[in-house]
Amino acid sequence: MTMFIVGPVEMYPETKQVRMKDFSYFRSPEYSEMASQCLTGLSSLLGNDEPNSLIYMASSGTGAMEAAVENCVSEKDKCLVVNGGTFGRRFCELLAYHGKTFSEIDLEWNERLSDRHLLRYENQGYTMLFVNLCETQTGQLYDIELLSSFCRRNGMMLLVDAISTFLADAYDMNKYGIDLTIISSQKGLALSPGAAFVSFSRRMMDKVIQSPAPSSKYFDFKDFLTDVVRGQTPYTPPVFIMYELREMLKRFEKEGGPDTHLAVVKRKAEYFRTEAVNAGFRVPDYPLSNVLTPLYFDDIDAERIVSALRDDCGIYVNPCGGHLAKKMLRVAHIGNTTMEDIDILIEKLLLTVEKIKGRKE
Repeated sequence: MTMFIVGPVEMYPETKQVRMKDFSYFRSPEYSEMASQCLTGLSSLLGNDEPNSLIYMASSGTGAMEAAVENCVSEKDKCLVVNGGTFGRRFCELLAYHGKTFSEIDLEWNERLSDRHLLRYENQGYTMLFVNLCETQTGQLYDIELLSSFCRRNGMMLLVDAISTFLADAYDMNKYGIDLTIISSQKGLALSPGAAFVSFSRRMMDKVIQSPAPSSKYFDFKDFLTDVVRGQTPYTPPVFIMYELREMLKRFEKEGGPDTHLAVVKRKAEYFRTEAVNAGFRVPDYPLSNVLTPLYFDDIDAERIVSALRDDCGIYVNPCGGHLAKKMLRVAHIGNTTMEDIDILIEKLLLTVEKIKGRKE
């Protein structure tokens, strides 16, 4: 079985072995010290040097998205959301569910985000911008410099779901003035699913601390920010995932740092795209994250390809949902896959498409 899915991804051997080892009680000083070291290392990867500004919780990424809406958006805030697919839409759904004031930049699946989309929202009193920097449904990577400049001009806070783009594309909270970042364990970090991480700028931390308690006690950021100072969480944390994180941080160090890891992911993405195009497959021409490559099909059901690769070849790729379900599939480039794995995938893709078309005829 080979995993070319966006998450959970194929894990590395050293992280797979973590659950076979001994571990400390999560309320012990030993665990607290280990967790603090991991969070410091992860903060560095995010480009955030604010101390004690990264919290973690037992949750999916969507749980952290909802917690951000509950804790960070007040009645006085006026939010703007980039909605270019399933995960941009999720921010809209969460803001609506919690009764927050927002507008959305509604993009077609293959429409590039540009200055013209932002122009109508200049100087209109918006206080926050929510964006899934890589729209995972389509693989489009939005221009962080464009969004950062817009927020700075308009005095807005910038809240980023970096769940897909983190450790696939360059990312730097300090450089781009990002006030909140959400990531999860099972994508670029290549860990088990079940942990979400939220990183805050100083001004976002101040805003959260001064805000009323959210409707959810479990997701009250103030409690997490208080406990993270001592390497702890208010409730039972995803213990084994933190040990996996420790091993993954060691791996990055052995590789020569995060830039080396990013370069590996980029090479896999570029190699797959080149080989896919040479094989006659269609790759969309909008800006793509290195995390995945979508393949678009006009004359064949993409869902059948996904199923056939899984059932006949033991290869897992991501389907697409909604109106793209029968038109597009997605191939991920994160996790423990190699160029040789990509060669096999291309070969099996070609054979699968030929087989399905033959049956159709």
